[in-house]
Amino acid sequence: MASIDEIAKLCNVSKTTVSRVLNNHPYVSKEKREQILKVIKELDYTPSSLARSLRTSKTHTIAVSVPSIDHPFFAQLIKGISHEALTYSYKSLIFQTFYNQAVELELMELLRNKEVDGIILGALENEWELIEPFLKYGPILLCNEYHPSADIPIIGYDEFEAASKAVSYLIEKGHQKIGFCYDHSYSEAQRQRKAGYRKALLAHKLPHKKEWLFGKAFDIEDGFRIFNEIYKLKEKPTALFTGSDQVAAGIIKKAVSSGYKIPEDLAVIGYDNQLICQVSAPAITTIDIPIMELGQQAARILIQSIKQQAELKREVVRLATKLIIREST
Repeated sequence: MASIDEIAKLCNVSKTTVSRVLNNHPYVSKEKREQILKVIKELDYTPSSLARSLRTSKTHTIAVSVPSIDHPFFAQLIKGISHEALTYSYKSLIFQTFYNQAVELELMELLRNKEVDGIILGALENEWELIEPFLKYGPILLCNEYHPSADIPIIGYDEFEAASKAVSYLIEKGHQKIGFCYDHSYSEAQRQRKAGYRKALLAHKLPHKKEWLFGKAFDIEDGFRIFNEIYKLKEKPTALFTGSDQVAAGIIKKAVSSGYKIPEDLAVIGYDNQLICQVSAPAITTIDIPIMELGQQAARILIQSIKQQAELKREVVRLATKLIIREST
């Protein structure tokens, strides 16, 4: 592969002059510039992106962390981020943490080592106190998660209001025994959802029972497991706010195969409004959230701060959600 040294030698100029032409800098005569560009084309020379990033202190790459890319929500979130990043000529490096705190800290090291220009956290695995020191190396933004005090932009939606809206609808339909599914109890977003769930119950003086709370609810198989747990209960909930379309689909599938009628025996509400809601039988009532817009806003805010070298400050953006009513309620 050709080098700058070779180009400089063939054109009888210094390496600095070649570098100026490569970076479109002034102070090179028209004749010399044309000669150098001609040699570059003949040698099929491509500048090293690593060398260029070292000169400019920018990689034009952002990192995005998600627990797993095979979940439809995170796949769509990544799509929104990556699409928006490309409009700014930025690349997206996807990091799967698998809910592992050590992996998230490895991602932070990329920022420290200037291997990426900024980070979007699609989830927060560590305590904020462990992440905060890395802000001196570059901008970090929290997306699809919430923290009560982190001094960075937080892009999400009102989890409390969405849960309250879903549970209130189930109450309006006549349900008094309503269960709740969550993924991680330590997640601030899940705490907000649980608070919204409890608020709706308390407002109608309805019971809140520990055995109607189902954790580690991530995917369809977890929905199978949760239905089995419900089936064994002496006093069963008649409705569920699952917090996930995948979990909702698993519960419905297992319930129907066990002889349940949906929603007569068990009403189910999902979360995300994924395509599975429309192909499930019955179709799933769910909370619609603007996932693509969520990713696009996150990428836009992060990249603009990088380009403008502006320090990011705390800003909480909550996008609107809405209840989509279908056959499962």
